[in-house]
Amino acid sequence: MNTAALHPEYFKLDLPIGVVAIVYLPEPFMLVRILLPGNAHRLDTPLPSQASDVPAGREAKPVLDFFEAYHSKRPGRVPWDLLCLESYTPLQRLVWEKTTAVPFGQTVSYGRIAGDMGRPRSARFVGNALGKNPFPILIPCHRIVRSDGGPGGFGSGLNMKRRLLSFEGVKFSSVSCETDVDMVL
Repeated sequence: MNTAALHPEYFKLDLPIGVVAIVYLPEPFMLVRILLPGNAHRLDTPLPSQASDVPAGREAKPVLDFFEAYHSKRPGRVPWDLLCLESYTPLQRLVWEKTTAVPFGQTVSYGRIAGDMGRPRSARFVGNALGKNPFPILIPCHRIVRSDGGPGGFGSGLNMKRRLLSFEGVKFSSVSCETDVDMVL
C-alpha cells in the first residue's frame, strides 16, 4: 500500500508528555505514523489542517486502549495488525518487535536488542532501525540506550526521550539512565 497516494487523517491524544498526533488511514483503519509533540515536519504527506474526531469505531479501540494503558502507566498490547509496516524491511520489523518486549519503566541497550535478534554485532543497525520507527510509544524505542547507559539518540530529540523515560520513572544522571538516581537535566 502506497500511503503517499492515500489521504491520511489524524486525531490528537493528550498524554502526560504533550499532545500526540495519531496519523491513520480511515478505510480500512490503519496507523501510518505517530507524531510526538513538535514533529509534524517528519511527515512525507501533508496532513489536513484540522484534526479528525477520535474514531469511534471498534477498529480504533486497540489503539485507544493502548494509549489509555500507557497514560495509566500500565502495559498495553501493541496492535500489530493495525500498523502500516509494509514499506519497512523484515529486519527493521524484527528490531521493533524485540523493542516492544522492553517493559514500561525499564531500559536496555542497543546491543541487547541486537543479541535478542541473534545478531549480537548489529547494535548500530538496531539504532538505525529505531531511528526510522514510525510508531514511537507503541514501539518504545525511547527505552533503548547506549551500552554505557547514556541515552543514545532519538528521532524526536533527546529532550523528548528524557520526558518519556521520566514519565515511566527512569531517572537520568548526566550520562546514564538508571532507576534509582535523581534526574539531572
